[in-house]
Amino acid sequence: MSATTPPRLVTVDATGSTNEDLRRALAPAGRLDAAAAERWPHGSALRALAQTAGRGRSGRDWVTPPGGALTVSFVLRPLVPADRLGWLPLLAGLAVRDALAPALEGLPWRARTKWPNDIVVEPSGPAADGGPGTGRGEVPGWGRARKIAGILAELIPAPGNRTVARPPATRGDAPAVILGIGVNVGQSPGELPVPWAASLRCLGAGGDWQDPATVLDAVAPRLLGLLDDWEAAHGDPDRAPTPTGSLGQDLREACATLGAHVRVSAPGGDVTGTAVGLEPELRLRPDDGGPERLIMAGDARVRASEAPGHT
Repeated sequence: MSATTPPRLVTVDATGSTNEDLRRALAPAGRLDAAAAERWPHGSALRALAQTAGRGRSGRDWVTPPGGALTVSFVLRPLVPADRLGWLPLLAGLAVRDALAPALEGLPWRARTKWPNDIVVEPSGPAADGGPGTGRGEVPGWGRARKIAGILAELIPAPGNRTVARPPATRGDAPAVILGIGVNVGQSPGELPVPWAASLRCLGAGGDWQDPATVLDAVAPRLLGLLDDWEAAHGDPDRAPTPTGSLGQDLREACATLGAHVRVSAPGGDVTGTAVGLEPELRLRPDDGGPERLIMAGDARVRASEAPGHT
């Protein structure tokens, strides 16, 4: 039977980083500990009501006020080949995008993913241009789109040598992935960390959607359900059927980066071009006319004239 809720959910009042806490719990000596892994089975989660030293991509700090955001990290042991684990952050982004859709229903916003690990909201009508923290004005690299959630995935390899191209036989043989998810929920405009951020409160989401617990109740089952579908397709999202086609198709249609003209700050330097594919690396057609490139990691910034939400 597929799990729809975390088999173990621990909530603490405050911590530095839920990802870091789980890393220390699972790998106290630097490698995955079998006894600790049993205490944190696949799908378990650690949630903090406040986080003081959270980490984003590229080592960026992420601090959240008490009750202002959902800060949670999941322990995942995917039964997929190791060479397909790169899809996991994108699947998590899709799960968060889907989970937030009811919160935005009736509002002039839509949620999409941004490669490699962000969830953004885009204005879907003129009424969306309405105030601080809600997409008013242009921000370089973001246009009128605003970041509402982010994801950080960290791998703890399983002991021993594992075959890259075959799925693990059991959860106990699988590496552990600590998947941190942060969603801006109840922050006021003044509590948002950067000009390109938004919260559900700022967007006008009402009722229980300003409570991080409600957001977690929506995110967890969607995430675990998508992972079940992905595992059933042996880690290939293009072979996982969905009502709208395939999981791969859903991932690409949700991604605001695809089709955009972007500047990617990658480890080897900046590259400018058009994003034409998701594999899960970003396939880029460079402006210089050279061959298409697969970007494995980086920060994709959309050119202002083509940024999501630009008018």
